[in-house]
Amino acid sequence: MPQHTDSRKEGEHSPIKKKFKESAPSISKADLDSAILAGVKQALAEQRAELNSIVTAAVKAALDDVLLPQISDLRMQLKNTSDTITTTTNQVEGLERSVQRLQSRCDSTQSAARHDRDQVNAMRLKLDELSAKLSEMEDRSRRSNLRLIGLKEGQEGDDCIGFLKANLPIWIPSLADRDIKIERAHRLYTDKATSNNAQSNTARPRTIIFKLLDYTDRQAILSGARAVYPVKHRGDTLHFFPDFSADITRKRKAFTDVRKRIEALGIQTFLLFPATLKITYRGRQIYCRSQLDAEHFVQSLTPRVH
Repeated sequence: MPQHTDSRKEGEHSPIKKKFKESAPSISKADLDSAILAGVKQALAEQRAELNSIVTAAVKAALDDVLLPQISDLRMQLKNTSDTITTTTNQVEGLERSVQRLQSRCDSTQSAARHDRDQVNAMRLKLDELSAKLSEMEDRSRRSNLRLIGLKEGQEGDDCIGFLKANLPIWIPSLADRDIKIERAHRLYTDKATSNNAQSNTARPRTIIFKLLDYTDRQAILSGARAVYPVKHRGDTLHFFPDFSADITRKRKAFTDVRKRIEALGIQTFLLFPATLKITYRGRQIYCRSQLDAEHFVQSLTPRVH
């Protein structure tokens, strides 16, 4: 109760009510309260507007001091990123154009390489063909030549032709009644042969090559030498071989090792011209045109032998 009494007293002594009482004694209490309420609302509205102004200013200041610099930085970063992306895009497009040019060049190069490879293959075939023809021509020019291996250096003296004509009938009796005509004869020259080792008894003697005027004499010497093998001269074994070109000689020499293994098994072999090994086995003829063919024959034969 005292609190309500005090409030009533304060209301009664209010300057506003006092003013209203003095100016308009006829205003009722309800009108006075309405006027007071309107004043309070007006004061609150003014305070709210002022508060809004203060808050707006504070927010704006915060935006200006904190957010706007960050937004500016973000904008700058975005611009830099955009510029970088644009630059990268241009570089990628340039690389794509370069790759396309390289691809075009690569395609052209591959096409040219295929063309060149075809030409090289054609030229290789032509070269092989020409080499074969050259070897054939060379072998034809050597058709009447023979090689004599095993005769010691100096045995023939200064007249190699006369020495051969005198001794061929002795070495090969089947030639006794045959007039062997020799066009030329000499020892092969090699880098390893010198005047010192030519006179040495331990040095390997150089091959004698001689050309016969008649091809039939060549065949008679070869067949006669095989018939009386081994041919001997003062204790040395002599060997007679046809004279072939380097290419044919290489191909024939490739059969040497495998031929020795086959003959060690008691099987007869014969080397045909130009480079074919004929094997006589169990009454049938087997022809090996390469060293590999001969190796296969030995592999198929070995289990039976053992």
